Amino acid sequence: MRKSVIGIISIIIFIFLILISVLFEKSSNVNQDVLSTENQNETEKISPNPILSDSPTPFSTSLISSGKEFAQIVKVVDGDTITVSLNGKNETIRIIGINTPETVDPRKTVECFGIEASNKAKEYFKEKDYKVWLEKDPAQGERDKYQRLLRYVFTDNGDSDYGLMMIATGYAYEYTYSTPYRYQIEYKKAQAEAENKRLGLWADSACGQINQSQISNNKSTNSSGGSNSLEGDKDCSDFKTQNEAQDFFISQGGPSSDPHKLDADKDGIVCESRP
Repeated sequence: MRKSVIGIISIIIFIFLILISVLFEKSSNVNQDVLSTENQNETEKISPNPILSDSPTPFSTSLISSGKEFAQIVKVVDGDTITVSLNGKNETIRIIGINTPETVDPRKTVECFGIEASNKAKEYFKEKDYKVWLEKDPAQGERDKYQRLLRYVFTDNGDSDYGLMMIATGYAYEYTYSTPYRYQIEYKKAQAEAENKRLGLWADSACGQINQSQISNNKSTNSSGGSNSLEGDKDCSDFKTQNEAQDFFISQGGPSSDPHKLDADKDGIVCESRP
């Protein structure tokens, strides 16, 4: 009888141990699941968000290789000058290769078509969310005498040339300060086409005769050589630079009129063999 009781007790103890073992295994699995979930949540916190942003990618390989820098416009001063936030500080940018009639120079009155050019710039940059890409030109130096950075300005992730657009639509005219610049040929061709089509400031109705004389005087003042003072029949050898010849050509009614026969191929750009 005693042996039977001991046997029953042994069986009960064995069953109890099995139950404890099963319960312990389930508890371990639950803890592992909890730890796995916590680790997964932690990983999700650290991992970068896979959703692509609409913001610009100023450090993309293509832009770095092209030498363009991303900047955010702080203020549109006028058609050829903007203020941007660049590398943590505000910089005034004088755009290379273009000039627009004055609107903010305290030494001058507001010039014809200056307001239109300024408004065009403001509307254009607003459409682009005031995001621009800046490009240097070693031939033009780093800054002008007013300590403004000298740069070309691009939009659309560095693909659209703002200066070229302004010239091509007649809101600015090509401007060579002293030496040829990288996009000079394209800008001059764009101006010739805008003049031929009478776009923007070249339109007869823009400001009348005052407009044409004002532009010619501005370009003559800004260029070396004073080509408007030249007299008599001229050919390309009479000019030191192509820019000087081009200014004279415009002052004489070009490209619609070419009394000195300077534009041999009728493309609106004269004396292309000159430096």
